[in-house]
Amino acid sequence: LLTPDSTSAAVTPPARHSEQNFFSLVEQNYGTRPQALQGGAKDKTEINDWVSQQTGAKVQSILTKALPRSPGVTAITASYFKGKWVTRFGSSGALAQFQIDGAPSVQVPMMQQDNYPIKIGIDSDLSCTIAELPLQDGLSMYLFLPDAVTSNMTAVEDALTAEFVQDLSMTMLPAQVSLSLPSLRLAYSTELLPLLPDLGRHRFGAISSQPVKLNTAAHKAVLETAPEGLQYAPDAAYPTALTYHVDRPFLFLIRDQSTGALLFIGRITNPKLLRA
Repeated sequence: LLTPDSTSAAVTPPARHSEQNFFSLVEQNYGTRPQALQGGAKDKTEINDWVSQQTGAKVQSILTKALPRSPGVTAITASYFKGKWVTRFGSSGALAQFQIDGAPSVQVPMMQQDNYPIKIGIDSDLSCTIAELPLQDGLSMYLFLPDAVTSNMTAVEDALTAEFVQDLSMTMLPAQVSLSLPSLRLAYSTELLPLLPDLGRHRFGAISSQPVKLNTAAHKAVLETAPEGLQYAPDAAYPTALTYHVDRPFLFLIRDQSTGALLFIGRITNPKLLRA
């Protein structure tokens, strides 16, 4: 199965006269009530332990600094995603060359399989070859492999909207390829606070009858792939001549095929540096 484990929490100071409706809404939507903490290193440890427990120890140390002592609200979100393929990889872990833009190649663990069923397409405007690999539970991974060894993939990144990927999915053709793909275990942490005003999320009057300050909006995501899958690749007398070797910087995304939602988007320039 695909294993998406996510958790969210809001932390408020104990003296805050928070609206009970807010507490109930948070519990209804996120499965947990806001917790009153004092701030400082002890609360940082408690939050990190709670996130680890909620995600089965897959997400660690979401907070790296102690909470401030001043009153405020801390928002925490974390997610862990492990994908299992519809078609499994026959070999995994063998080291292979991965080309780096402007630097020597590195050796990274690769998953490999001949006669692997994918959908494939070429975008000449973006100068890349695209592959769709089915995941279980109605999800797919899309790989965007530039023609050249480059870490500058801004044009492709800017194009990755839900509408673009929907149109793209209608034009891709089925194929069986000799496929190699780096084994991925990635972690990404960010502070969402600077982004909230642009998203229209900067008014917190419904939280409390008193003025509210949001101190932190911490987010951490961990994504992992493994060779396991539901079925084996089809047998063939000879390996297919068509290859799709992900041996240079690339972009990937995870898409819910039924809704078109883009769940994860990532850029890999050196898998050796990004292993969580």
